[in-house]
Formats: sequence, structure tokens, C-alpha cells
Amino acid sequence: MTGARHEVPVMIAGDSIGHVGSGDRTWRYRLWRHLRAHDVRLDMVGSKDPLGDIEAEVAEHQPDYLLILLGVDDLRPTVEPARFDADLRAFIGDARRANPRLRIVLGHVLPTHQAGPDPEFAARAAGFNARIDAIAADLSTDESPIVVATTDAEFVAADHTGDGLHPNPAGEYRIAAAFADVLADRFHLGVHYPRPFPRVSGASTDTTTTD
Repeated sequence: MTGARHEVPVMIAGDSIGHVGSGDRTWRYRLWRHLRAHDVRLDMVGSKDPLGDIEAEVAEHQPDYLLILLGVDDLRPTVEPARFDADLRAFIGDARRANPRLRIVLGHVLPTHQAGPDPEFAARAAGFNARIDAIAADLSTDESPIVVATTDAEFVAADHTGDGLHPNPAGEYRIAAAFADVLADRFHLGVHYPRPFPRVSGASTDTTTTD
């Protein structure tokens, strides 16, 4: 949707990947800037840790969209797949109690440096992403659709993180693009993120040559 006449309230939930980036910039900033360039104004609502009481957060801020990107903490061995499944379903249910018409985008868990040398970890990540896909398909409704952003599709940990875990500027663009593409395709909010991605150098400094 272009030519938006008011700000669209969007809440982002996740770990530090959503709130810590290069300097003051994160993938949420890249998404905001991309949509703003196409006349879609986002109002990023909520606290820095909406993974706490999500029902209260949604009730207070009333976002139209909830974008969720979980981190590798959710893949630690003590978190069993069944527990992950139950927790994510409960999280979605809590958010919907505060806004039954909430539109939800679930991002895939990103690759990390562990996935390369540790096949077991890589398989665990793939299994969690399969569960995310299944949960989205199972819980999506006409009133409150849930779609998946394949944030892992164009993301390579060796190239797109600064420390093997947290995205560098190149990674931030790729995460933002995955969410932007889903918002455009499923909800007609904005347009696809342009490729090729902006050229950046360095893991912790943003020296974008195109934008």
C-alpha cells in the first residue's frame, strides 16, 4: 500500500537482534526507512522487551502488525521442541487476546557461526524453523493472519554477522528485506526490498554506498 495517510503501528518482538545493531541502526531501522521511502509511515510501538507480557504490550499500544524474530537462545539444548512449540503458541494467543485482528509475521531463526561446524545445531535450527512454519499454517485465520518471513534465506552468518551471531549492516538489510517482502506480498504494505542490496563494508560501521 503506497500513499498511506497515517502511521501504521508495528510492534517488533525478539531478542537483541531486533534492538542492537551497528551503532544506533538495526534491521527495524532499515525496514522503517525502506517503507518510508515508499510513502508508508511506520510507528514502531512497544517497549524494548515485548517478549515479557505481550498481552499487556499489545493492549497498551494496539499495533496492527506484530513482527517476531526469535534468537538462538531459543535453540539452546535445554529448550525442547515441544516446549518451544507450546511457548510460541501461547505467545501468539496472548497477543491476540489484546487484539483479535492482529496481523503477525514470524521470522525464521537466523543461521549462526555454530551452524557451520556443528551439524547437530544446524539440524536443530532447521527443526525449529519447520515448527515456525507449521505453527503459522495452523494458527493463521482470516481475522488474524500469520505469515512467515524467510529471514534465513539470504543470510550467511560468515558474511552477515559481526560476531557470528549479531547482524552487521549487510545482515540488517537482509532481515529487513525478508519482512518487507512479506508485508508487500501478503498485506500490500509497501513494496519488495530492492536487490541487489546496498554495499556496505565492515562489521560494525555502516558505510553504505547506495540506499
